[in-house]
Amino acid sequence: MRYTEAAKPVKKLPKWRHPFGVPNEMHSHGMMANYRTAGLADMAIAIREGRPHRCSMELALHAVDVMTGLLRSGETGKFVAMQTSCERPAALGVEAAKELLAKKKTK
Repeated sequence: MRYTEAAKPVKKLPKWRHPFGVPNEMHSHGMMANYRTAGLADMAIAIREGRPHRCSMELALHAVDVMTGLLRSGETGKFVAMQTSCERPAALGVEAAKELLAKKKTK
């Protein structure tokens, strides 16, 4: 991955070694990583364990607000203020992803 800050040179970031980056599914053009159901699995485990899950209704509503705001802004060429906000959930880090995959295999 590369990123830049305005006129500064492009910086290359080191490869992030996350469990969800490991190819696990064969496609016509080779092996690819596909962990699309990880969020649902995390939600189900969180509900069962009685802890907050990362994909709240408030987050989903805010995501839709942002996406429609981007479309409106593109159509009008104007800034569009968001009507919603939400608390940012904790990221699913490397260790948490490993734990999620381990739970999936044992249950």
